[in-house]
Amino acid sequence: QIDVKEWVVRNTMKKDLGMSFKKVKAASAHSNSDKNRVCRQQFALKFIELLVAGKTILNIDETWVGMCDFRRMKWQPAGSTNSVAKLQMQPRISMITGIDSNGHVYLSLLQSNTNAKVMEIFIHKLVKVLDSENEGWRATTVWLCDNAPYHVSMSTLNVFQALRIPVLFTGPHSYDAAPCELFFAHFKRADINPRKVPTGKA
Repeated sequence: QIDVKEWVVRNTMKKDLGMSFKKVKAASAHSNSDKNRVCRQQFALKFIELLVAGKTILNIDETWVGMCDFRRMKWQPAGSTNSVAKLQMQPRISMITGIDSNGHVYLSLLQSNTNAKVMEIFIHKLVKVLDSENEGWRATTVWLCDNAPYHVSMSTLNVFQALRIPVLFTGPHSYDAAPCELFFAHFKRADINPRKVPTGKA
């Protein structure tokens, strides 16, 4: 049974604003468990505290680039398909990215699986770059990482400690707090190889 008031509001908005409605998928019980909600709350409070204190937040995250064309649909003449074939990239590329709250982007591309050892190499390289830009960055910058196994492994934590890197880990399922996620979404929206340059091992 449909609530009349709800029906009127929905159809009025559709008519006046050209809006449509999409059913929202229910969040999994695990992602919204009491423990995870408390962890997200504690993370958010610390995150806001750092921003109010004027700290620069440097978000670190990874993604795979396994194809050149990320479009799924396109304009085509009538009678022809409008789907876009997935142009596979061999071997696929691992992209490790750092984006800070001042808009600086640090990018690394490699042809290997991301694991704790790869993250340690990236961390060392990024610290060298930050040191060359400003030796006092540790006093003003906090790294933001999610809870991926290669971020929270004991070996990676030891590297953070040895290099004196201030680091904050996000709460569970805190994707909205990670600007890298928006960067990856923007990057993977089109054809990244429009000239069709052959890909392969360097």
